Amino acid sequence: MNIYETPLPGIGVRYEFQAEGGDHVGVVVRRDGKRDIALYDREDPDSCKGTVELSEGDASKVAELLGGTNITARLDTLSHMVEGLSIEWVTMPAVGGLTDKTIGDGRIRTETSASVVAVIRGDDGIPGPEPDFTLRAGDTVLVMGGADAVRSATSILTG
Repeated sequence: MNIYETPLPGIGVRYEFQAEGGDHVGVVVRRDGKRDIALYDREDPDSCKGTVELSEGDASKVAELLGGTNITARLDTLSHMVEGLSIEWVTMPAVGGLTDKTIGDGRIRTETSASVVAVIRGDDGIPGPEPDFTLRAGDTVLVMGGADAVRSATSILTG
């Protein structure tokens, strides 16, 4: 499936795709956090049949209904498949720990054997951040490793 992305200066970004059933669907991700879902006329893709405005909370609910929680379920399955694997989502504090410091500053891998495998910052996901990646307050850090290692890494991250 091809998803087409169009910047909308001052507004956000519009994503469009053609569903398997032939419908042309658009989603506008607005700078204010709201989302607009548009369904275009099959015969005239420039003609919009209707739109729905969603708040951030509404968009999260729709994503969950459409299978967004599958990622969490897959990680859960992975941790059950690999004996002793622990997965933790850690929210960086306003101050302390490694907030405003790099991952390398914490020597997490060296000191604990756990790994920082991703960081979520706002709407952006950063897979495999490098040691020079600076963590910010509110970032969500995905840590994987043995249970003790993950506990130690969480302590380093949050102080």
